[in-house]
Amino acid sequence: MSLAEEVKRVLLEHPEILVEVLTARPQIIYEALSKITPWERLATREDVEAVRRETEALRKEIADVREKVATKEELKALEERMTAGFEAVYKEIRALERRLNLRLEALGARWGLASEDAFREGVRELLREAGYAVEKWVYFDSEGHVYGHPSEVELDVVVKDGVVMAVEITAALKRGDLQVVRRKAELYQRVSGRRIDKIIVVTAFIHDRNPALVVAVAEKMGIRVVKPEEAENV
Repeated sequence: MSLAEEVKRVLLEHPEILVEVLTARPQIIYEALSKITPWERLATREDVEAVRRETEALRKEIADVREKVATKEELKALEERMTAGFEAVYKEIRALERRLNLRLEALGARWGLASEDAFREGVRELLREAGYAVEKWVYFDSEGHVYGHPSEVELDVVVKDGVVMAVEITAALKRGDLQVVRRKAELYQRVSGRRIDKIIVVTAFIHDRNPALVVAVAEKMGIRVVKPEEAENV
């Protein structure tokens, strides 16, 4: 039996000798591990590469999901902008339709083809939609303060943000109407005890050879003349 075989036999029969040797000289273990380490490193690199590939695939998948989510958000924002745009266009069309109807009603009232009341009610509705409180005031003027003889007086009283306005709505305004409008406002203040902050005339036409002069005279009297489409901003 060779020496190597004899040593192997002794170690197998007495493993405690091997334990004592390894305990006394642990470098033997390190040397043995170093011989198989390259194989472990090779396996580790393969594992790392596999993990890297999986990570890259996962990263790409996440990026795709983020891109899709961003696209949905953009589509939602686009939808909101389009909806707002449609609503704005619809409101503008409705406003244009109202102005056109008021013009037609005023034209019809001027030539006796339509009712003056229809024009007045159209302007009242326009004011209500703009947030104004509109009150139709009717009073019998027994003293004849407005027209010089006893008569029924009508006046629209419009209120917004605490501002009280006497509003005369007429399809066509004549120069002589201005005095009547002012006397109506004076009568309302005296009867109701309520202060008038503004006097407004809403009209589609100024029946005068010099409309600009009528507007200037009205301003001196403290009366503002506006077109129906301007009534929302009185």
